[in-house]
Amino acid sequence: MFAVIIVILIIWASMWAFYKFMYPRPPKSMMPKEGDVTTPRQCDFCGNSLAEYRGVLETKPSLATTSDGNTESAQELFFCNYEHQADFHAGRTYKPYA
Repeated sequence: MFAVIIVILIIWASMWAFYKFMYPRPPKSMMPKEGDVTTPRQCDFCGNSLAEYRGVLETKPSLATTSDGNTESAQELFFCNYEHQADFHAGRTYKPYA
């Protein structure tokens, strides 16, 4: 009986160590800070959903108003990263799995 308990404890400790090694906590710099907007937005280039504080938000005051008259939403472009922002302004189209 004692051997069974020891084996279970050894297996539990090794699995705990394995998961700690394989799935570490993300760094504090990647976590949202006070005042960050955590609502999901869609990238204007690829369409993927991402929290607003993780992406690139670009405001363009020269953009026209939308059909419902909302100028504020028409003035903001959101991208996953700077590469998507550059590709969007270069006129490229998104090709998944390419």
